[in-house]
Amino acid sequence: QIEAVTPLMVPRAFVRQIPTSHQSLSGAAQKASFLKIALPLILAGNDEVLRRRDAIQRSNQNDDRANLEKWAYLYDVKITDQDNNMLTRELLRRVDAIPVPIALAQAAIESGWGTSRFAIKGNALFGQWAWRDDAGLRPLTPTNERAVVRSFGTLSGSVRAYIHNLNTHPHYENFRRARAALHDGPMEKKTKILVKHLDRYAGIGPVYVTKLENLIRTNKFGRYALAFLN
Repeated sequence: QIEAVTPLMVPRAFVRQIPTSHQSLSGAAQKASFLKIALPLILAGNDEVLRRRDAIQRSNQNDDRANLEKWAYLYDVKITDQDNNMLTRELLRRVDAIPVPIALAQAAIESGWGTSRFAIKGNALFGQWAWRDDAGLRPLTPTNERAVVRSFGTLSGSVRAYIHNLNTHPHYENFRRARAALHDGPMEKKTKILVKHLDRYAGIGPVYVTKLENLIRTNKFGRYALAFLN
């Protein structure tokens, strides 16, 4: 049974980094503070992607091949002999929003509700890896000698990179296919189905999906499925 969700207006209050005050909170207060930080940034990241989606559709309507190829380059779509309609279809599969409950749950897990060293020192909410020392922070107990957790100038940069990662990386091809198939369906249904396709986000695989599902359920993140910026 999928509960109906009502739209929820969220103030456009954006923070560039985790405030010092956040770290001294605990329990429910810390979770509330984390939502205040992460939710507007996730909504803004999704809004940007949806504007890009509109721009791609306009380029196709205007028969603007050059612009479509620019988007294809940005979204790592191989340009072969597709006509504009085929290229647009492939782009629209990639250039789309991430369900808000999923993004919130991943940010909470990957940043320890905004308390991890990577979140505080590197503005990294989603624990993304990089392979150059100067690109991020080295874990204290690395599982891979070359890996660092990618750092960002602002929290917003971290959110945009996360959305772009899910929209382009080969690991999430099934996620994108399922999302395209559900495109016109109810938003609250998308979370339940799409979360199952994120088993490759972490080394623990299916266990990671279960963690996300539990976190979404216990924190009632489903209620943010239709959240929007005022």
